[in-house]
Amino acid sequence: RCTHPKCFLQGEDGIERPKSLTDIQEYIESENRRLERDPVRSFDPREINIRMEYKYCPNMILIDTPGLIAAPRVPRGSTGAATVQQRALQAAAKEAERLVVTKMRCPDYIILCVEDTMDWKHGATREIVQKADPDLSRTVIVNTKLDTKIPQFGAPSDVHDFLRADIIDKISPHKLGG
Repeated sequence: RCTHPKCFLQGEDGIERPKSLTDIQEYIESENRRLERDPVRSFDPREINIRMEYKYCPNMILIDTPGLIAAPRVPRGSTGAATVQQRALQAAAKEAERLVVTKMRCPDYIILCVEDTMDWKHGATREIVQKADPDLSRTVIVNTKLDTKIPQFGAPSDVHDFLRADIIDKISPHKLGG
């Protein structure tokens, strides 16, 4: 049974409908375009629920939450106050973070944290995830963009030291892998 992966997209009416991966990708991209055109909202608090079934893997439900927004900071001592656009972006960033952290607090969820590979010690996304999963015991961290870090290494040992990521063991000693 279920020898080929099956995907179901939950509609706004709560009903799941079978969809291909291409259909789901197109739906998510159209939602992103809709939000990009919206002059007020940069994200939508509604979830995109996708259920997957496949004989060779556990059944799962993926919940796509809004991405975290890096709100611009007004420099301290700046003579000008934050613009309307900056204040709106800061409010949206706080709202998105609240929504995502609330969703991640469910102890039955496994969290997928995707962040740039810049600095192991100061992972902004990881710090937000730790508000819901302090010891990262339910979190899978995927670091991206290692290629942008490579030019900073002068010797093979630099790469080895970076990938060993000793700081992660100090920050999260109870993690399950890494």
